[in-house]
Amino acid sequence: MENSHLPSLERIRNLLWQVWKERNNFVFRGTKPEVCKVVDLAIFQHASYQKWGFGYSPAEKIKEQKNPLTWQALKTGSLKLNVDRLLSEGSTEGAVACVVRDSSGSLLDGFTKTVRAETVLQVETLGVLKALKYLKEKEIGEAVMESDNQVLANHLKREEQTDWQACGVLFECRVLLQQLPQVGLVCCPRSTNAVADWAARQQ
Repeated sequence: MENSHLPSLERIRNLLWQVWKERNNFVFRGTKPEVCKVVDLAIFQHASYQKWGFGYSPAEKIKEQKNPLTWQALKTGSLKLNVDRLLSEGSTEGAVACVVRDSSGSLLDGFTKTVRAETVLQVETLGVLKALKYLKEKEIGEAVMESDNQVLANHLKREEQTDWQACGVLFECRVLLQQLPQVGLVCCPRSTNAVADWAARQQ
């Protein structure tokens, strides 16, 4: 007989994964373990995965179609953000870069950040999240964000089952995209994302 008071295997697995990462940070980085943070993060990511990772109801699908992540023509006064990432094999520290241009293609702004992650999808998602936060902080209403990662776009549109390692960040991105209805995300060839790619490699 199943005991409803026992945690699910998914929750246990997620908690063990967070404990393993915290252990690695202690061994290789010398950071002090934070038990409460590990448990809270495991609970949050499990809840996000339950909500976003296994599909969605027809009502949610209709709501999402009102704000599709598709190509939006760049209008005068709008901005274009190119996002790229770098993660060396076997590393848990990556870099993200964002290049901001106006509608004429002139360089306006940009940033690079170092992030902690285990997969390319995690790094790229963190790059998109930081770019979305940049748009919100600057109160920029209309923009097009370009990434050469089709898998990330599919995850954000929920066309693929959410990667459980990146589910928490993907959830934050979806929330911000709902708050920024005039921001579109499109995929571009890697060759057209060269500046952001170069910036990520310099971080």
